[in-house]
Amino acid sequence: MSRSSRPIAGLALVALAALILAFLLRPIFHGLAMFFYTNPLVWLPPLFIIALGGLALRFLSPGGSSPAASGRATDPRDDPIPISRSPRRRNTLQELRQRGPTGPVAVVLALALFSFLVGAVVNQPLTARSIYKNTQYEQIPGLPPGGSARLVPKDVAVQIASSGFNSPTERLSDFHIVKTQKGLAWTALRTPDGLVRTFTKKSKGLVSLDASSTERNVTSADAEFKTAPGLQVTDNLRWRLLKKHFLISLTEPNAILDARGQPAIVVPYISYKGFLVRRPVLGGVFVVRPNGDIEDLSPEEARARPEIAGSGRLFPDSLARRIQDAYSYKRGIWNRLFTHEEQTQITDTETNQQPYLTDFGARGSKWVTVAEPYGRAFAVNAIFLTDTVSGQTQIWRVPEKQSLSGNRRAIQTVRSVSIPGIVFADDSGAGARARGGGGGGGRFRVVEPRPVFVGGRLVYLVSVIPESANSVSKSVIVDAARNKVVAIFDNDTDPEADRKAIAYLASGELPEGAAQNTGTPPGTEPDAPSGDDDTPTASPPSGGSSAPSRGKRPSPAELERRLDRIVERQRQTLKEAEELREALRAP
Repeated sequence: MSRSSRPIAGLALVALAALILAFLLRPIFHGLAMFFYTNPLVWLPPLFIIALGGLALRFLSPGGSSPAASGRATDPRDDPIPISRSPRRRNTLQELRQRGPTGPVAVVLALALFSFLVGAVVNQPLTARSIYKNTQYEQIPGLPPGGSARLVPKDVAVQIASSGFNSPTERLSDFHIVKTQKGLAWTALRTPDGLVRTFTKKSKGLVSLDASSTERNVTSADAEFKTAPGLQVTDNLRWRLLKKHFLISLTEPNAILDARGQPAIVVPYISYKGFLVRRPVLGGVFVVRPNGDIEDLSPEEARARPEIAGSGRLFPDSLARRIQDAYSYKRGIWNRLFTHEEQTQITDTETNQQPYLTDFGARGSKWVTVAEPYGRAFAVNAIFLTDTVSGQTQIWRVPEKQSLSGNRRAIQTVRSVSIPGIVFADDSGAGARARGGGGGGGRFRVVEPRPVFVGGRLVYLVSVIPESANSVSKSVIVDAARNKVVAIFDNDTDPEADRKAIAYLASGELPEGAAQNTGTPPGTEPDAPSGDDDTPTASPPSGGSSAPSRGKRPSPAELERRLDRIVERQRQTLKEAEELREALRAP
């Protein structure tokens, strides 16, 4: 080997070793690789401009096509005016060769930068428009009947499951709502707690919390997962899955029970279609077993597995939300950005965003989202229902002459009602406390207006919870057409409140034995409604409150329970007054 070829061979070996190391550690570079893979419209045109500009400068610059630049011997006869006979031209060419084509290079770089910025701006709208054009939105004439929603919000599920989890070495992670044979449930993985344990220990299984009961009903399924979220390095779930498929986007892991009742982790993943504009599609589903085995199922194979299709987690909620958001591009990008005709707008009220999982029984489960019209309106413009197995999306557009309150208005409606023992935190206080900071004004929040279809009507199931989110105090039903609270169920005092709420949502009728609450002090009547649907007022709610029902005399035991509840509320109110007095006295 010659002396001059040794450095080249050394550089080749170093490059080969770097490529092998990068391949082995490829999950580390996944984010960067996915940027280039999913956004070619952003970086490919600038690269093309730079390459084209380089070629142009190479062949069009004064020295680019000269014989000297091409390696040929110069002949004075090739130049009509020999350089030796033209000192001025010789000096000009030498100056250009020394300075280089700085002006043209700057123009090329400026064009490339401009192309990059334009691509970064238009990439997202073009992607959303592509999602819309490649999705078949089935228009339905009305809301589907039935459907059950969970009674337990996510914040409460996390708190009550974690507070009863008796393990000093583990924590619960990855809370998600799933459909089980017994109904909707929150599931979470048991993850080693502490830096050392994440390297040395394994996940011990999953826990399941009944989402149809506000009482803590937690079950545990033991199984040692060799690969799971929260574990470190090669045992980490993300690391193992990206080793199998690299150019995909993983969704959140979901803990389920398989057909044999054994714990498993299901992770749907997103693939991409298109050339310059790449749109997301369901690529497949990973199924992770406790022994570390990983199945990579196509969407068709996953749909044939009852434990996966029946979990409600086959088609991911994140992809369903992107499909539902993309409907706002129905009339094109120009309309989406400027004119806004027939444009839908999906708004969220907290960190646990729409869509919400709704169980329709034999008809399967769907991701349900309420959309408002663009702008500052609080009405319902459309309702999306995306099937959790096929991904087929249905849409019901609200007729122009029909008025329904949106999800944000439902929260305001509940906050406008006077509920004994409940003092709502103001919006700033609730937000500050949710972020771990201070805040004042009250101790209760109104969260997660879940849309439910009762007898073909849209109502919202809204939860009133303490700031600590350690329980559900009230389950409130808001009628979207009337913009009024129609039922309040006292989960904090009535042991039958859950059953009554579920029965009411199933039939739309007040269950027998449930009390009626006028929402006003005893001996008075509520104000007549003003007829303005935009003003939230309280109609006679139904549920577990203290006012006696009409037409039937309560039993002595029922009266005793109501009296106890009234006394308890008075004690709570007195305690809150004392706390406020102490706060005022504090310096």
